Amino acid sequence: MMKTRLTNRILTTGLALCGLLLMLTGACSRQGGKNSGLSDDGRGRAGQGKTVNWADSAKKRYMELAYYYNNNIHDTLVMMVPGVLDFCKSHELWADYYDTWMLLGEEYNFRGEHSKAISVAQQIHTDAVQRGDKYGLTVAEFLKAMVYDGQMNHQEATRSFERALASYPPAADPFLKNTIYVYYVNELKNMGDLQKMRLTLDQWYDDLSKCRADTTIPHKQISNWLYYYHHSCYSYYLKNKEVDKAAMHVDSVVKHIEVMGWSKVTRNEVMGYRTQLALERKDYAEALRLSDEQLPLAKELDINAYAEVLKQRALIMSGTGRWKEAFGYLDQRYKLVDSLNQDETRQQLNELNKRFELDELKMQAEREHMQSEQRQLYMLIAIAALVVIAIITYIFLQLRAARRLAEVKARQGRMESELHIARNIQMSMVPSTFPHSEWLDMYASMVPAREVGGDLYGYVMSGSMLYFCVGDVSGKGMPASLFMAQATRLFQTLARQGMQPAEICTRINDALSGDDNENGMFVTLFVGLVDLETGHLWFCNAGHNPPVIGGTASHGDFLKMESNAPLGLWSGLEFVGEEVDSIKGRPLFIYTDGLNEAENRQQEQFGEQRLLSILRSMQFETSQQVIETLTDEVERHRNGAEPNDDLTMMCIRVIDLHRCLSRG
Repeated sequence: MMKTRLTNRILTTGLALCGLLLMLTGACSRQGGKNSGLSDDGRGRAGQGKTVNWADSAKKRYMELAYYYNNNIHDTLVMMVPGVLDFCKSHELWADYYDTWMLLGEEYNFRGEHSKAISVAQQIHTDAVQRGDKYGLTVAEFLKAMVYDGQMNHQEATRSFERALASYPPAADPFLKNTIYVYYVNELKNMGDLQKMRLTLDQWYDDLSKCRADTTIPHKQISNWLYYYHHSCYSYYLKNKEVDKAAMHVDSVVKHIEVMGWSKVTRNEVMGYRTQLALERKDYAEALRLSDEQLPLAKELDINAYAEVLKQRALIMSGTGRWKEAFGYLDQRYKLVDSLNQDETRQQLNELNKRFELDELKMQAEREHMQSEQRQLYMLIAIAALVVIAIITYIFLQLRAARRLAEVKARQGRMESELHIARNIQMSMVPSTFPHSEWLDMYASMVPAREVGGDLYGYVMSGSMLYFCVGDVSGKGMPASLFMAQATRLFQTLARQGMQPAEICTRINDALSGDDNENGMFVTLFVGLVDLETGHLWFCNAGHNPPVIGGTASHGDFLKMESNAPLGLWSGLEFVGEEVDSIKGRPLFIYTDGLNEAENRQQEQFGEQRLLSILRSMQFETSQQVIETLTDEVERHRNGAEPNDDLTMMCIRVIDLHRCLSRG
């Protein structure tokens, strides 16, 4: 039932299509007892000689609603639910009654109408309290938990799941209870509460043992629940770094899939488990072999599965020191996630347009039907009435549209104001003035592609020692700007402690690659330290574009350097630093890829060769002149195209006073 509607959210949490799919099985499998609608002799009577199984009839109605839910036929579902509720109520089919009501709440929850979903949960709770029905109380708490889960309110979701389990009636069918366990254990895993997760898994296993002793429950259904139980155990032991126990539960998962039957989804899931286990054991050759097998299957399934494989391959490559390939896989993954978000937005807009078109077609059909069946006299009256109604409706819709437009503009204005404030805060974090010294000519600029960006630069002066950095955070917008602020603060703090550039990069990497970096963000960074008296340069390049240094035979070349990983991806790395004896009189130009990857309307990039050609042919006057010239060249290349990335540049020249005086 919920396979299509819940796929994205469940794959994100790693549950592979469960939850309310289990609930449907339960709702469609209840037989016997008071809820069956049978008379004392096991049959219901309707008319003469006819036997009616009211429970079976309720099941068919529920299946019809499930079809509407799964195919996103919202209006029909909402219209049909009250009739099914009345049917279940009249025949005292209370479990089907509350399951049907919960389906309506889940429909609102999926559409993002959380207030309506919560309202349904409160109505169910009030009704269940009046009837003294514990199953109804369980349904209400479960629905609330699902709403909180969709809103990422993990604390409230956990409490509602716990209340749902506590109120579950012992004599009720176990279908919904096992569904609650699936979501509850996953919520505990996301919160990192391993102790409570272990206790809940033990409690779940005890309940499953009772289910296995019940001969009325089909064997495949038991295997289905055990499949999700062992999946959760695998997640627990993996989180707890007990790899061998996690592997045992993967074998159990495979055992129960063989009972239920394999699919592309389950094959991809198991291959992902085995790859992750090889990664945990640091057996990168085996992990790569498994990943090579999984890659075409995941790519065929969907973007979510493919993105997860790309993430694993990045970890494999980083484990073998193949940083460039690891960075490439992460870059592919970010592009996939961005395209997925854009596709979902586009799909929602298309559905909205179709809904408006359908409403227009319905109105037109009604008008034509009325005109064909009424006499001429009433036709004129009807046309006049329709014209009046159309005018009133038009005026009403125009007024409502104007109100909504005003609200949208107000929200947009507030958002623009907040972004403007955020931009001012971010720009205040990068220096706008530069040290004036007879030894130094320095200038830098940063232009975000959006209101706020992810590029950074900075410097710290300590006597005759100048620390400086230029960096580029993965992604764009507000998340990148927050990550940029953290990296900037760390650079300034460590530079003031007098550390070498390599040590600064090592410390920043350890700080940014902690457990709280759940989105896997990273920053490329060039950190330098120059002695203004001697011109000696110490530097460390963490995955950043190589700077251009002057004073060579060709009047400018890319600085040769060691390859280090970007900061924030993998903890525990020791970064390598390098030195240049003297850069006196040799301009040093550092930049982000917003320069060489700047695109015009034909998506042609500015390019590194064009950059070198401009710098080699330029008559150096000041650092500011270099940056302003390149800014103009980039704008000329774009030719009106919107910036595709943040643009940051820094130019430093340590002045050789002795040479200047001798020339004088």
